[in-house]
Amino acid sequence: MSRSAPDAILRPGPEHWELWNFTGKDGARLEKEISPKALGAFRHVLMAIPTRSILAVPLWVASEGDPRELADLELSSRHLLRKNAELNCLPILNQNGRSLVLALASVDDPDTTGYFKNAESFEFTARMLASSEADLLVWRELGELCFGFYREGECVFFAFSGENSPGPAFCSALTRAACRLLAEGVIPRLPAKLKILGKFSPAECEALGHALRIDWTLDSHEHPPSAPAQPSNPAPPSARMEIDRRHRLCKVGLGAVVGLAVYALILLGVAGDLVVRKIQLQNLASRLASMEGAATDAQKMVSSWNEFRNSVDPGAFAIDQLDAVASQIPGEQVRLTQYNYDKGRLVITGEAADVSQAYEFFEKVKKVPMLQDYDWTSRQPQLAGRNKVRFEMEGARPDAKTSEE
Repeated sequence: MSRSAPDAILRPGPEHWELWNFTGKDGARLEKEISPKALGAFRHVLMAIPTRSILAVPLWVASEGDPRELADLELSSRHLLRKNAELNCLPILNQNGRSLVLALASVDDPDTTGYFKNAESFEFTARMLASSEADLLVWRELGELCFGFYREGECVFFAFSGENSPGPAFCSALTRAACRLLAEGVIPRLPAKLKILGKFSPAECEALGHALRIDWTLDSHEHPPSAPAQPSNPAPPSARMEIDRRHRLCKVGLGAVVGLAVYALILLGVAGDLVVRKIQLQNLASRLASMEGAATDAQKMVSSWNEFRNSVDPGAFAIDQLDAVASQIPGEQVRLTQYNYDKGRLVITGEAADVSQAYEFFEKVKKVPMLQDYDWTSRQPQLAGRNKVRFEMEGARPDAKTSEE
């Protein structure tokens, strides 16, 4: 329920519906046109529900309970709650541990259904009239008489009479309502001041004042309705369904906005990460470009060393390597059958009495200090006869050249 001041108020007037515009600088003005287009131009439209479509029942309930639940039980027990009616409660006052509430059971009215889509909040007409210093108000609404009782400026009861003129039947209904409200403690005394709103003849006003034995005043001027500070929102069933539908759409829209915001944040994060990575890549490229000269010189030095290594490095001499390998033979039952060194690659084959001796030889060769630059691989020893296995291992230096090179 929106608590902002309404931009427009749509209410049932004396003969037809009225739309009051509150957005002008000169105060409220009465619009000539009432249509979905005209209503759609306002951000917040407050709609007054016709008095004939609301059953108002003042009730004293316990202050500790839920007023709406207690009112529902009370009206149901009296068989006053119509089928499919929407029940709301308006708090009036607290007194001696009890609360006076005005139960409002609203039903759909055929004249209002077309306006629900454009209404933001709802109210009943009796709370929107100028009721100051009056205990009882009488007005015409859509051609028929309505009345409302007030206590300290707050409406405590209102009703639609179904009468066109203030005759004996109407006056009798007012008298009975006043006596019952007084008996139930809803009003502290019988009404002393009557205010008649709208176009009534002097004879009609005199008849009302005489029948009710009450002082009266006539206000025939056309006044704009006023929005209460605390709305009661007595929305009928169809209006409540429209409000719920709007809330669902609002939640869906909010979810979509949140989803888009999250998606935008993800895209922003990805874009930021790509920018950071691009900057890092540019920095690395710059560093690589600055190191290119040093890298070229280092590569030339490595190439020169590789060319001279075989001439100056004792570890690169095949005869010295063979001597180092042969010194690792674990016993007389192990012998080498082939030793091949070419372009930084070393292939050793041999025979042993059993597999354990072959693996022992492998491990010893790998630990030779002269051969630590080699990366060794060995195949599974193969049986070559009785008490004989054939083994082979291969080592390669990092600068070893392949056969294609």
